[in-house]
Amino acid sequence: MNLHEQCLLRYLTHPDELSYVTEILKLNNKILEQKFVVKNILVNSSMLNYTKNID
Repeated sequence: MNLHEQCLLRYLTHPDELSYVTEILKLNNKILEQKFVVKNILVNSSMLNYTKNID
């Protein structure tokens, strides 16, 4: 069960905690976004600079 499923289950069992669950999902999404940026953009950018040919 992933975090989104856990949050949905928690919401269904405790609907009064919707704001808490929402904040957990927002935080998780932000972490995933940052990991994506580091993995796909920053790493590729540094590799391009490193492998650039000098004429």
